[in-house]
Amino acid sequence: MLRRAAEFLRIAAFVFSLLLLCPVTRLAAAENVIVFFVDGANQAGVELAKTAGAGFAGLSNLSALPVHGMLLPLGREFDRPALAAANAIAVGKAVDDSVGTLSTGEELDSLAMLAKLQGRRVGVVTDSFLTGSLPGAFYAHEPKTDQPEALAGWLPLCDFNVLAGEVVIPDDERQDGDRLGDTMAKLGYRNVLEVKNLTPPVNRLFLRHTDPAGRRYALARKSRAERERLIDSVGAALLCLENPDGFFLVAECGNIAPAGQENDSSMLLGELWMFDRALGEALRFFKADPEHTLIVVVSLYDAGELQLTGGADTDFPVGPGRLELLAELNAAPRTFEQALELLGASHLFAPGADELRALRRFYLDAPRLNDAATIAALRDYRNFEPDAVLRDYRPWIIRIQTIRDRHYGAEFASRRIVSGLTPIWAIGAGAGAFAGEYTPEELHLKLRKALGLSGSVR
Repeated sequence: MLRRAAEFLRIAAFVFSLLLLCPVTRLAAAENVIVFFVDGANQAGVELAKTAGAGFAGLSNLSALPVHGMLLPLGREFDRPALAAANAIAVGKAVDDSVGTLSTGEELDSLAMLAKLQGRRVGVVTDSFLTGSLPGAFYAHEPKTDQPEALAGWLPLCDFNVLAGEVVIPDDERQDGDRLGDTMAKLGYRNVLEVKNLTPPVNRLFLRHTDPAGRRYALARKSRAERERLIDSVGAALLCLENPDGFFLVAECGNIAPAGQENDSSMLLGELWMFDRALGEALRFFKADPEHTLIVVVSLYDAGELQLTGGADTDFPVGPGRLELLAELNAAPRTFEQALELLGASHLFAPGADELRALRRFYLDAPRLNDAATIAALRDYRNFEPDAVLRDYRPWIIRIQTIRDRHYGAEFASRRIVSGLTPIWAIGAGAGAFAGEYTPEELHLKLRKALGLSGSVR
């Protein structure tokens, strides 16, 4: 009997020592956790996208998710609120002078890193820069916040199973060939041109894209494949990440915030609708395994402070973005009345009104365009001759669209990023834990618990 007791104690001690050596302990949690970041969107933008998008199915997929909570603003003011929010959610500390690292230089493991150590597959997908602040906070420890290309050096080190987005490469490295692509290939990453033809098993997937100047937004891209990149990337990630130990997928809709800052309502709505279709990919996965899957959708901050000044009009005009309008106005001579019609505002002004006369002069007296970057972007839309005289109609376009948006019940209050109350949607295993009001740091802890990660942020 004593011999058996002694043997039992030795086995128990051995098991306990293994648990102590294990860096991450798995708690009861959802097997599959998918988090969509729609940073830059506020409640007004979401309501406008639901109403104005009736003819485009609106936000039908988002409507299937209950609003479970509200995200409170960051605890104090930051010079870079977007970066502070990204660090708060990824590593649990709101700092704005480093990516995934405290200002003291201390490195904190992100939710994604801890999930990887836990045995889950991990993916980070964005329709914008993979070297941006939010994706970077999940894999990098980089104090050079003003050098996004520095974050690219961390990609081979993170060992995630799916990485998708645009990567900033310095000019001197481009001349040496695809150094990053070669490195990722040596690490076992597979890069495919057509993700719709992707067949498992794929343990590591590395997808990069490069948008030409002026083609940032989905509605402005040339082909359907380019426009639907986010949808395809999310679908491919879900195909590659599924495994018995579960997965953690971070999906960033990275062009919502720029559209809000630029007060471009057409592009803002287009990005929200594209996100909703990408969310549909996740919901299809969820419906196949609802008991083990959690989906969370959150906006960490507001960009542009969109406000609804009345009931949003179902006929809200959705047309070309501002850069495309600038190209069209320079492509062929247009009268003032024709230009108004192009912008969907020809019916908003009474003939002979003082405002109309002022806007006519503003249009006819547009100065010469001397912005080299904008001229290069315009040539991506149209084959303008190198010596062509281009006019800068941008201030006029902004003014007309502002009047038009206000007429249809929407108005931007600023061109900045601000911390504010934003909704949190959740569905699936453990969704009830996301009820209430809480800060980004507290949201980090809720996701930490949903992933079954023990311990707390230091």
